[in-house]
Amino acid sequence: MGMQHAAAGQLAAAEIVAATEIRPRAIRDDLKQRIGQLARERHNMSSRQLVEGVDALRSLANAHGFGAVASIAARLESALGRDGAGATLACYLEALDDAVALDHDPSMAHAQQALLASVALRLGR
Repeated sequence: MGMQHAAAGQLAAAEIVAATEIRPRAIRDDLKQRIGQLARERHNMSSRQLVEGVDALRSLANAHGFGAVASIAARLESALGRDGAGATLACYLEALDDAVALDHDPSMAHAQQALLASVALRLGR
């Protein structure tokens, strides 16, 4: 009976680990889809629609621990508010896409910091 209990405990732990890996992957996929949609439709969107799309992206990223994505999205929101970010919008969207790939991977912490520094230097914000 003790071995069955231990095996059940291990199975439950494995299911928890699998669930915690699936959730960030689903959020990552959702973020990538939203970034792709903004990139595809940006020429047909008003400034307000862009801001709303980026705000929703930032909120989702922030709520689920995608800190680099949330930080870059916040910078993009500020740029959109200041000057529309027309020339730099594609750079921001590219950086957001890169950040999604790096977030939620502790081994990529240095790469996340490098990406944030790169965004600050390239876009001057």
